[in-house]
Amino acid sequence: MHQEMSVDQMRLYQEFVTKSLEAREAEEALRAAMGQEDGGDVQTSEALRDIRGILADQKFRLSGSECVLLACLSKRLEGEEFTDTKRINILLHSFNRKPSNTTKVVDGMEKKELLEIRSDGLHAHKMYCLTDRGQRHVWSLLERLSGEGGNDRLAVVRG
Repeated sequence: MHQEMSVDQMRLYQEFVTKSLEAREAEEALRAAMGQEDGGDVQTSEALRDIRGILADQKFRLSGSECVLLACLSKRLEGEEFTDTKRINILLHSFNRKPSNTTKVVDGMEKKELLEIRSDGLHAHKMYCLTDRGQRHVWSLLERLSGEGGNDRLAVVRG
């Protein structure tokens, strides 16, 4: 089959395979993290409880990026693979954590390869999800924050 493809077609196919592999690895990492194989509902509910507790505790001085990452993980754990700014804003606003410009935060995190943005055009509604790197980063963040017991802190997302 590859002998029938042009160089451009082979590059596109390589990109397709790479993205498919990344998606599968991210899905397996998420399932492992959620423990779906054995009692995943308990781990999922505990992770959601931790996220909500961190967002509700104003002693945590979270950056806008951290708030968005935690909200994206929360939505992912609730079953939404892709989410949008409106859903994230509503969730974060309910905890008095809405960043001044969520869209700008999301665009910055896409550049750091923490989020993947999907859009049907220049002025189309954007949907986004955590990348594999973003998932690892936010799980690490959640682990650090849930272990701090409410200590004051200023956190910064690093790419």
